Amino acid sequence: MTDFNFIQMADPQVGMYARFAGMDSETIADFQKHGMNVKPAPKMNSNSMEPERKNLTTALDEFDKIDPAFVVVCGDMVNEFDNEYQKKLIRETLGEYGKTTPVHWVAGNHDIGVNNLIPDRDSVSAYRDEFGADYYEFSHGESKFIILNSVLLDRPQNIPDEHKLQMDFLGDTLRSRESKDAEHVVAFMHHPLFLDNANEEDVDFSWAPSPGNQPTGYWTVPLERRTPVVKLLREANVQTVFAGHWHRNHLASDNGLDVVVTSALGYPLGDDPSGYRVVSLSEGKLTHQFRAI
Repeated sequence: MTDFNFIQMADPQVGMYARFAGMDSETIADFQKHGMNVKPAPKMNSNSMEPERKNLTTALDEFDKIDPAFVVVCGDMVNEFDNEYQKKLIRETLGEYGKTTPVHWVAGNHDIGVNNLIPDRDSVSAYRDEFGADYYEFSHGESKFIILNSVLLDRPQNIPDEHKLQMDFLGDTLRSRESKDAEHVVAFMHHPLFLDNANEEDVDFSWAPSPGNQPTGYWTVPLERRTPVVKLLREANVQTVFAGHWHRNHLASDNGLDVVVTSALGYPLGDDPSGYRVVSLSEGKLTHQFRAI
């Protein structure tokens, strides 16, 4: 039995501070009305990334003291995937850190979706060129870890064949002898599978409204495509799925399946500060703690 810890983080989303800077009070009020705690801030140059740079470098300094086995970034590395300035900062920080400690990337809607929403063949190809595979598995110690592309689960209409390939991968991986013999099997994705229960409909909770320009259920994987994923996870006794996307901390549990949502390392949208999560596997148990930066 190997004891170790790792870092799970989400939504560094380089460029988001500039995106929300300089907004008028009416626009800010509309965001806040939809549960997004956007705060007044002076207008910034669109390529200014100092808040994100500070958050990333502070976190990496803390990681050096923690000495994690690896880091998983649960999506939205950048705010605009075609912005070279934003990608450059990720390369200079997390990318450089990855030369000494493995960094595992998870596709977020801002990384792989056209207009930050729907993936197509070109956007998936561009993501893979920059970050590598968008769904895969790896092992550490006696545990198995699975990375999923939840953007593909959310809106697969442009590339249904890729959605099928990912589902085949998930089923084959979870049914493998290696997974069955693993001490833990842990999954990571960008979108939370659910925010309350595995059977919740694609509607908003009063405490989790969708953004004003999006349909209800924006924050989670739609029920139609969530259900087969949950079924496979339950059959394999997967107990923990880590996610981001909501830009705040949250824990949802349903019959032994925990969905752990971690606040953004970048711009938070709730009451939780920017930060990351330290996950420990020790004496056969998985525990986790959020740390603000």
